[in-house]
Amino acid sequence: MKLQDYDRFYRADPVLFEFPERLADTPERLTAAVRPLPRGWERSDSGWWTRLRPPAARRPGQGWRIHVSVTPAQLERAAETVVEYCVRQNIALDLVRGTAAARALGDLRADRLTSADLMVLHPADETVLTTALADLTALLAPLPGPYVPGCLRHRSGPLYVRYGAAQDQRCPAAGHLAAPGDEHAVVPALERPDGTLVPEDRRPVFRCPDWVALPEVLHADLKALHAPPDAPFPFRDARALRLTTGGGTYRATDTATGRPVLLHEARPHTGLDAYGTDAVARLTHERAVLERLAGLDCVPRVVRHHVRSGHHFLAVELPEGRSLAEAAAAAFPLTTEDRAEKEAAGYAEWALGVVGRVAAALDALRHRGFRLGELNPEHLFLCPDDRVVLSRLDTATDLTDDRSPATGEEGFTAPAGLRGRAATAHLLDVLRLWLLLPVPHRDLATLRVLTRAVDQHYPVPPGFGATLLSRLSRTADPQADDHAGRLAADRPDWPALRDSLVAGLHAMATPERTDRLFPGTPFGPAALGGPSFGHGAAGVLYALHRVGATVPATYVSWLADAAERDPDPRPGLYDGLHGVALTLDLLGHRERALAVLDRARPLEARVLRPDLAGGSAGIALNQLRFARVTGDTALHDAALRTAVDLAGLVTEGPPAPRLGTPPPYGLLHGGAGIALLFLHLYEETGVTRYLGLAERALGFDTARCATAADGSLTLFDGTHHLPYLHGGSCGLAFPLRALLRHRPDEGRAGLLAAVRHTCGALYVRNAGLLRGRAGAIAVLAALDGPGDREALHTQVRRMAWYAHSYRGHLAFPGFRMLRLSADLATGAAGVLLALDSAFGGGGPVLPYLDPRSSYLRAHEGR
Repeated sequence: MKLQDYDRFYRADPVLFEFPERLADTPERLTAAVRPLPRGWERSDSGWWTRLRPPAARRPGQGWRIHVSVTPAQLERAAETVVEYCVRQNIALDLVRGTAAARALGDLRADRLTSADLMVLHPADETVLTTALADLTALLAPLPGPYVPGCLRHRSGPLYVRYGAAQDQRCPAAGHLAAPGDEHAVVPALERPDGTLVPEDRRPVFRCPDWVALPEVLHADLKALHAPPDAPFPFRDARALRLTTGGGTYRATDTATGRPVLLHEARPHTGLDAYGTDAVARLTHERAVLERLAGLDCVPRVVRHHVRSGHHFLAVELPEGRSLAEAAAAAFPLTTEDRAEKEAAGYAEWALGVVGRVAAALDALRHRGFRLGELNPEHLFLCPDDRVVLSRLDTATDLTDDRSPATGEEGFTAPAGLRGRAATAHLLDVLRLWLLLPVPHRDLATLRVLTRAVDQHYPVPPGFGATLLSRLSRTADPQADDHAGRLAADRPDWPALRDSLVAGLHAMATPERTDRLFPGTPFGPAALGGPSFGHGAAGVLYALHRVGATVPATYVSWLADAAERDPDPRPGLYDGLHGVALTLDLLGHRERALAVLDRARPLEARVLRPDLAGGSAGIALNQLRFARVTGDTALHDAALRTAVDLAGLVTEGPPAPRLGTPPPYGLLHGGAGIALLFLHLYEETGVTRYLGLAERALGFDTARCATAADGSLTLFDGTHHLPYLHGGSCGLAFPLRALLRHRPDEGRAGLLAAVRHTCGALYVRNAGLLRGRAGAIAVLAALDGPGDREALHTQVRRMAWYAHSYRGHLAFPGFRMLRLSADLATGAAGVLLALDSAFGGGGPVLPYLDPRSSYLRAHEGR
């Protein structure tokens, strides 16, 4: 997932990740969507949509669709007109359910491709298409609306046309249509004349399928689309830095001067903010602010304003230097204890000096009558001459305005109720804390822990942390239970903390919902919850069982039922049915586990990845276990056939990356996970060839490792140097240790020692098991070597940095730290497993990490 993909899951719930479609909007439902229909008409709801179908109509097949795009202010009127027309003409229609849904579809963080989809008509043939376009143009022509990406605009009104697929016709995604990491992705499919299915092209540019003739009524529209612009575009070499529903930000070159510029684009009627303002209005406001601030050296100079095809482009001078976010990331010293000892003093002096220069810039704005609503490090440029340039001023407002900003990144905005100097002081305090310890926080107890950590790790003036706490605490959420403080204690009370974590998981449970049992972190642009082991219910139940907590029968039934009703299940260990089957069996429900396993068998042929997470290595490991506990030789034979295939793959060389899938590196996606399968087979059979194959498979990942000057080890995945359990160096600890038992080697022993050192990292961005500090705790607890205990206890206390309270119980945030999560991969279940192992549980926290693990074998007799 891209970082922007998480944004849509923040709208419906301020505490948990949630589908945006679950936004509470009943009072804002459209009258046209709920009014009585004539006899025979059918109404159904799906996500943001209400679907209206005429009597005795065949299911809408592929064909031309008419999209109606209007602003939220005109939606009620337009919907009444369109629904009345469709009912009269017996045309099937999909209608956005309400005005709140329309704002959500079109807001700044929404999907660019679907932001203008408010009404979609399904004419039965081209004759109906032609008539409907003429009739609706007459009825709706004056209404404004945003452009619908990927469609052809009909004349100058609010109607757009594209050739679309049937709702129930799907095929595997290909190329750019596949979500990253999702080889099982399916998308709407078009049927060619020869009967083959091809993915529907939903890129933002209109394309007519090559076998479809463009209707006569659209010829003039296509000609208008391809008509040359009235004037040349005055910029070239534009490179996107950020894209949103409302437009984008680009680095470009001004053709008139040849100088680089920062180019802000705004599309009309799109990118709505919290107050309903669109991107063009915000850009117009920003331009006016910049013009009033002209002459200040802390704001960029306006180069030019250009309008093309309704899109507004504001070019401003590109500041020299780099953003504060980039500079702080490069200089941040709390990566290791060694760096902190050597560099913390110099970094603190630099960081507080930067805050002073930012304060001077904001003071200059105040003298011109403005304050900012957001102070995002991405938008602060540090110039070589020590100037600070504020590159975005779209949240600039009057000094008397005490509203929270209508846009902005959570954690960097001024809360409602502050104005003028008070709002600016708050933003500067937030920046101070972020520069010294960039960990998002919500409540007072966590803030107290973080400010104490600042005092501990930096030579700041006496009382610095306490002063920062007293100022920021005015806007922090108070909490009665100091979970963070108890976790940060020298001797944490683990039984009490464990009970609180377990109670928090139960408090989050929603067995009445069919889409999720526990809230988790999204694992795809439209994926959240479900039954899977990594991000869904199976992993949470595994964690509860592993620590000895009660697992209610309702949870077990939910898990089994969810696996059974999934219309398009995956077979994998972490992302599919094999993980569900393993969990059900460990919980003592073997018959239901075997039923899930039976459902997985015909799907295993679809698996193309060789890895542990969702690929053949993880499936084969699970097959070996179930073969042992059931005596099913077919499962054992299937695992051995997979081993033969993987042996051939390993012999050929490192797994090649596949389009749309994660880089094939690390424990869950790379050679390390494949090595675990061969190590299990060696423990079972004693065949030394398996050791050689494990050695070779693991070597694909160790070859990508690099040791830093401070001794820490990271794995390069093609883009980043990673230390994590999921796809970084720490995940290599388990196959390394198992291989060293049988084949001692100084090089591998050195790598394992470096992994130990890496697990002692001082700063870790996220809390979770697979990509956060809990993973380092789990590795140290499993290795349990000389010196590991002291590092382990230190890391446990630092988990307090992320501690939150949910209904009075201990909870933890998921990936990106902006919402709470219960899942195993990123949230409280994974933290529960890691902390339990640290306080005496012992052994690897996840299945199959150690061929000699006693936990799984203890349950094999059931």
